[in-house]
Amino acid sequence: MFQGEGRLAQGDAITHFRVSIAREERFAEFYTGEGADGRLHHASGQPGESFCRQIFCQTHARRGVDPSQAMPLNHIAESGDSGIVSFSGFRTLPFHVQCWLGVDIVAPRDGEYAFRLGTCGGVRVWRSGEQLACFTPFTRNQMQYVLVRLALREGKNSLLIHLDELFERDTDFSLHMVYLDEPALGIVPVTGNPLPANPVPPAPDGNRLLALIAQREYGPEADALLYRLLKQVSAREEGSVFSLLTLLQLWKNARQEDFPEPLWRRVKSTILGYRYWHDERGCDAMDFWGENAPVFHAAQMQAGALFPDERFIASSRFGHQQQRLGGMRLKGVNA
Repeated sequence: MFQGEGRLAQGDAITHFRVSIAREERFAEFYTGEGADGRLHHASGQPGESFCRQIFCQTHARRGVDPSQAMPLNHIAESGDSGIVSFSGFRTLPFHVQCWLGVDIVAPRDGEYAFRLGTCGGVRVWRSGEQLACFTPFTRNQMQYVLVRLALREGKNSLLIHLDELFERDTDFSLHMVYLDEPALGIVPVTGNPLPANPVPPAPDGNRLLALIAQREYGPEADALLYRLLKQVSAREEGSVFSLLTLLQLWKNARQEDFPEPLWRRVKSTILGYRYWHDERGCDAMDFWGENAPVFHAAQMQAGALFPDERFIASSRFGHQQQRLGGMRLKGVNA
């Protein structure tokens, strides 16, 4: 081994990497295809693989990744006691998140060395531009493992690793790389600044808007709050169904002349364009299950009652049909 190396013995995980900042891109922002159907959910009624993830796997799992496009590795990432390096977090919308990692391993001789490679997401490994491993299960929040044999040269081997995942609400995004072979390898220590966290912005305050309306206090603050609600619902962010309920209440209680005409027209178009259940068209990260289910049903019923003769875009149903269906679903949940 070279002077100043660490030691990677059989059963040890690599715990420190050089790492890039995360690159985030909205996924399927303008996708208008069919939504998920019952076949994508378990018999228990709990969600299985989302339609959004199915599209992601079709388009991203087997795509080529060019190592020459790697981002600068200016930070360090380290694991906890488990040996798992995690970049997990929460996103209100579907985002494709990518990061690059690097580590220098010193081998005593040329040969293939066994590693157990685990990921929540997908992982690719290169040495000197040659791809040594590609494992892209993309099973949300479930660590998957594969045995790989990495071809290393005698001396220092600079490994470049690409890690990516589709974020849907709370998402585990991690890497676990455990050495399984003999003899022990050397590992060059990494130094640098820890990676910065990505905070989630606060959600709009619908209660504040309704309070202003109840007090007949109109003005720039009410306009700004309404714009934020419209933006969240139009994007179908996670949790946006609660903001939608505010818009429905607003439509019933407010007067059209209290808001600028373009903003008020957008309230109606946003209500008609929303996705009220997983069987309607759209590709997003909304959670329709558990405690959220009756909220979606109530919103569907209320929206249909407000616009009985209008056609709702995501379902192609008229409002009176949405009202009846939402009511039936709500009764089924509460039965």
